[in-house]
Amino acid sequence: MGILVVLGPLSWWLAGDTVRDLHGKDRADALNAVRQTVLAGFAGASVLLGLGYTARTYQLSRRGQVTERFSRAVGQLASDKLEERLGGMYGLEHVMVESPQEHATVVGVLSAFIRENTRRPDSPLTLTSSDETRPSQPVPAWGTEPSADIKAAVKILARRPERVEARRVDLRSTQLAGLALRSFDFHAPPRLSRALLTWADLCRADLRGADLSGAILTSADLRHSRLARTCLDQALMADADLRGALLSEATLLGTDIRGADLRDTAGLTARQLAGALIDEETQLPPELGSDPWVAARLVACRAWRDQQQRDALTPPPPPTASTG
Repeated sequence: MGILVVLGPLSWWLAGDTVRDLHGKDRADALNAVRQTVLAGFAGASVLLGLGYTARTYQLSRRGQVTERFSRAVGQLASDKLEERLGGMYGLEHVMVESPQEHATVVGVLSAFIRENTRRPDSPLTLTSSDETRPSQPVPAWGTEPSADIKAAVKILARRPERVEARRVDLRSTQLAGLALRSFDFHAPPRLSRALLTWADLCRADLRGADLSGAILTSADLRHSRLARTCLDQALMADADLRGALLSEATLLGTDIRGADLRDTAGLTARQLAGALIDEETQLPPELGSDPWVAARLVACRAWRDQQQRDALTPPPPPTASTG
């Protein structure tokens, strides 16, 4: 019936007065040409509709497969068997890589797994209002490291695809002593930029060459950590404990280390401090505490702090030029 309508009234109507004014064979040929054009148009539209339906069906099917894989992987994280937990983590990584829509969800799940299984007992999140502030824990022995599943989860986060992220990776108050996250173990520098690492225990962590730019490391424990060539630009490290840390060639441009303890650090230079934010509470190695370049930087930071009290939008001071 539809074909009859297309070949009959519809084609005749589309032909218009020009065709209707013709006679004999000319009219028949023109009308057939119109019919062929109409049929070709309908065929093309049918193909496009079919392709659209197929694409929609494929998307729904793929979405269902991703959801199923995600649910199965999350379920494996609760397993008592290490190999199943690891399988779940790598399954989540595949979902994150293949599905940008699930990126934030996978990052959130892995971050929560790390937090819930490595919570520091002496962090503000675990202390009750009646607890007294506990002294810092002793530095762990060499060879201390997180469990295999925690290491895998952190590494997956550190090599996650570079996409716009509305939220920071949340690893607050985690116990990650001895964590190894070195650039030469990755195809690209491991990236925990903008991560929330407030009160994190990173004693003896090996973060050489890692990207921690913009990370929040307030009150983090970084004693005896290895931070050579680590990018710490714009990181917030106020009140962090860096005693005994290795800082050779680490970048500290705009890094806030006010109140941080950098005594006994190795490889730290006045040039590095010339771009950082320091104050009178920043504890430095003796040779740097008396350095004229560092003293000039302290003056610049003090002036910026005073100006900031009057105008909160005052940008941080640029790196201080050498006085030598």
